[in-house]
Amino acid sequence: MPVFFIEPDAIQDDCVAITGPLAHHLIESLRVQAGEEIWLAQSGGPRFRARTLCADPGRLTAAILYRLERPAASFPRITLGLALVKGDHMDWAIQKAAELGVARLVPLITSRTVVRVRAERVPNRIARWATIAKEAAQQSMRWEVPDVTEPESFETWCAREKSTCRLLLWENPQGRLLRESLRSTQSPESVAVAIGPEGGFDDQEVTRAQHNGFETVSLGPRILRTETAVLATLAIIQHEWADLG
Repeated sequence: MPVFFIEPDAIQDDCVAITGPLAHHLIESLRVQAGEEIWLAQSGGPRFRARTLCADPGRLTAAILYRLERPAASFPRITLGLALVKGDHMDWAIQKAAELGVARLVPLITSRTVVRVRAERVPNRIARWATIAKEAAQQSMRWEVPDVTEPESFETWCAREKSTCRLLLWENPQGRLLRESLRSTQSPESVAVAIGPEGGFDDQEVTRAQHNGFETVSLGPRILRTETAVLATLAIIQHEWADLG
């Protein structure tokens, strides 16, 4: 069973009281019953092993058996600047990014972005993406829930992004391969990766990114869909700089 994230105020004197959607999911969907043990966590904080005491409709209580402190980070803090793509493709990309360790995800509006989110729909869309990221973090037993921000222009994000290492994925078969770039330096404290829409970044965006300290890298001769590029890029970063190696 995966870990489930709870709010700090859910714990009182080594007892956990869970209500709302999480309680409904545990009781109605997973059929958790009294006596069963589950993993609970506070995002970015400790993890708890707890034994269920009572599973009433709408409310689950459990006793904390022991706690585990969050280990020291073993890989860079990853920020993913991801161009908006259509519906399920965006959802899938966010889910896999969360599973593969992204700490922060910034939806980007680029010159070739086809998708446009109306202002009144932004809160609901962010809430949906945040839920997807949280569920993926729980399933993959992460220690923190990724932060999903409001969509912003590529120009704005590019200018203010200050990660130690900044990479822009560019469909240039003659360009430097991502793995070559990663192997040429030690793992940094933080890394930002920009991945464009189906049409890629235009020349002006590439130039702007380079002026802001981004290195252009390639995944090779294949042209991948945006969500596939997310998966491939993060897997390579995890392999070279983190714990998939």
